[in-house]
Amino acid sequence: MSFIQRFGSHPQYVKGGDVQPLQNARGEKCTARTSILVDTMRERFDNDENNVAGDVHGRQMKDDLLFFTNDVENPTFMESILKDVSVPAPISQHSAWAGENMGFSVFSAMEQGSSHPFHFHEAAWLGQVSGARLWYILPPGTSKKVVGAKVNGCDYFTGAAALPSGAKACIQRSGEVFYLPPSWLHATCALEPFSVGVGGQGGSPKGYEQDFPVPTVPNEWTEAKERAELAKCSAAVNKQTQTDGAKIVSVKEKKDDEQQNWKWFDGNIGEYYDKLERDEHAKRNPNVITSYAVHRWMGPQRKTLDHYILIRKAIYEMVLGRLPPPGEEVTSTGEESYPLRVFDGGCGLGAGLMWFEEHERTWSMTGHTISQEQYTWITKDLPEHKFIVRLLTYDKPLGENESDDKYHAIYSIEASIHSPNLSNTIKAWSDALEPGGVIVIIDDFLSVGVSRDDPDVDLFAKSWIANSVHSTTEVADMAEKNNMALVQDRDLGSQYSIAKLNYRNKAPKLRDEAGRVHQGWLGSKARQKLFLDGKITYRMIVLQKHGDISIEAEHATCAAVATSHEDETLAVEIRPTLMTGKGKEGGAQQECLSGWYCCGKGEEYWDDLAATRTESTKFLTLPRELFGDYLTSFAKHLTEFYQTYPADYPGQDNKKGIFLDIGGTGSVASGMTMVTSKFAHFAGPLDYWVLDSEPSAKKLSNAIVCDIDDCPAAQDCSYDVTFSFTVLEHAARPWKSFDTIARITKKGGLTLHLVPWSYQWHATPADNYRFSHTALTTLIQDR
Repeated sequence: MSFIQRFGSHPQYVKGGDVQPLQNARGEKCTARTSILVDTMRERFDNDENNVAGDVHGRQMKDDLLFFTNDVENPTFMESILKDVSVPAPISQHSAWAGENMGFSVFSAMEQGSSHPFHFHEAAWLGQVSGARLWYILPPGTSKKVVGAKVNGCDYFTGAAALPSGAKACIQRSGEVFYLPPSWLHATCALEPFSVGVGGQGGSPKGYEQDFPVPTVPNEWTEAKERAELAKCSAAVNKQTQTDGAKIVSVKEKKDDEQQNWKWFDGNIGEYYDKLERDEHAKRNPNVITSYAVHRWMGPQRKTLDHYILIRKAIYEMVLGRLPPPGEEVTSTGEESYPLRVFDGGCGLGAGLMWFEEHERTWSMTGHTISQEQYTWITKDLPEHKFIVRLLTYDKPLGENESDDKYHAIYSIEASIHSPNLSNTIKAWSDALEPGGVIVIIDDFLSVGVSRDDPDVDLFAKSWIANSVHSTTEVADMAEKNNMALVQDRDLGSQYSIAKLNYRNKAPKLRDEAGRVHQGWLGSKARQKLFLDGKITYRMIVLQKHGDISIEAEHATCAAVATSHEDETLAVEIRPTLMTGKGKEGGAQQECLSGWYCCGKGEEYWDDLAATRTESTKFLTLPRELFGDYLTSFAKHLTEFYQTYPADYPGQDNKKGIFLDIGGTGSVASGMTMVTSKFAHFAGPLDYWVLDSEPSAKKLSNAIVCDIDDCPAAQDCSYDVTFSFTVLEHAARPWKSFDTIARITKKGGLTLHLVPWSYQWHATPADNYRFSHTALTTLIQDR
């Protein structure tokens, strides 16, 4: 059931940027039902001529429209909302929310570009339900002189306003909770349409001028009447800009004062990107690839990583003659892999190089950029990586001295259009390819029948520095002249509904916004208009070099466990006990929790079931041997395994193998206390490590923090024993968990796993699967 279906009938106050109700001409506070208020917010966003989905600009504070309420002002609405919301454990246990300090609950919904300016109050928390919001914070006591005039918080984001000295920024995304201590100054900016949060605030609404009577809407009002009354409340609400097609004119036709607004770079693409990166650098996070994968997003999920998935698929199909792993799944470095050499022509901030290195570990990646700022980001800011990046034109893919080995694939995302001469670029790339290799280009292409001299195209070419605006037919001709053929031509604009999703079928106004005067912003508007007019298309084309590809598969070698070939082996015996996990070597022995859990009463229970059965149908009866004591079974297998090690293990180099306890810290996310050594006594002669998705495990020196479904941090063939204890039923995709387990376990290693078959629901924090003994066997044997 949607938000509107559940809560649409509740009356609300319609509030402005000062979080006070708007008033009509009679001085009455404006109210509207939730459904009408939300519709108005969305319509206002859609009809704002400045809005492009995914682009944020700050409004004047007087134009802001906020949906902000609390459980004192609107108790019925908040009661309905809070049925699905609870105070998260770290917050509920905080002294600020104990006893009489509980304060009041709040609900906040904002349209993209709306803001709360800098202010402060008692301690508060907010859980982001949908969308994303940007927080700016300043410490208590910061002077008004430092804070400056109250402005829309989004103006700091766009650069239209100077951020106060000492301010810190944080982006809160859906599912995350933000806690604010008392008296900290803060401002927010809604980064996405309809950003919704639910939380709590200390003190009383009265102290914040938020203690209004419960809002009402007259029962006799029709929807039309309600919308009409709402439109009267504020000029900001009634600001319905009509889109008239926005005629694009050439630069020469623009007025002199308009021309001077834009910062031009006279065709210098290096300076163009250097300045753009300096302007946008604060938005980047080297640990979040989507923050620096800055090409056009695609699809309803606004993904900028789909480009890499499409490119990988094309390389697999055309070069390797096989299908790639699905989606963003990492290619396994198991028995067989293909060590391709791949070049990124115009690598930008290195997002493509980083993505392919993470997903195709045997590929050798190289990229070129001519932007010093981009090169510095890649070499100084990005996490450690193996790929090569050069500050060099992409017309020299083999390096300055052309000494590199030739590539199996070259790709370019929104970069080939900048080539001073695309024909020369295609030739250089073809010469750098092995026979049968491919060039994959994702970019804007001129529609068939549209002239390069069209004034709209001319403005785009100048502002975007699009030196090579060509049709795919023209590119195909260039390819033929360079021993290549066009083998794929994919219309991404249509496939991903870019006109509707990215541009909302709305032409832009050609003017600078919120201080964005870099010519590239004009270029993006010109591109939008050309796309909507059908003069350019967004496509992926694949060019393949004639000849047969020759790639030899590499058969990976997997490290093996240390096994003795002598008569003398390691003397070790593992105890079949369950420990508390708190302290060295597992801590104290754990008391019995239940017969099924740790008391070894399985066979006794089976006998009781057999004696009292009302139906003895064979295919309904599990074998008795499945009901034994699993701790005894674990200890037996581990003891026998360790006794195959050399007697002097770990030998002179004293390098021990690893026992990896998957999910070994317990379900801290569900409120349980972290354990650190629950099965350390099972490690025997090995070092004990844990693998867990729990973020707080990062403080442990022997922890790998990741999701077992997808864990690049766990190295191939690196663990003597992989073990889990009632963990894999919680995995979202256990088949992928077993892919990881098979990948990381050493050759000749041991893998042991306990999962429930008939057991109660236990969402800690999720409970997804039950496995029969045959299912578990198949999951392991298939790998």
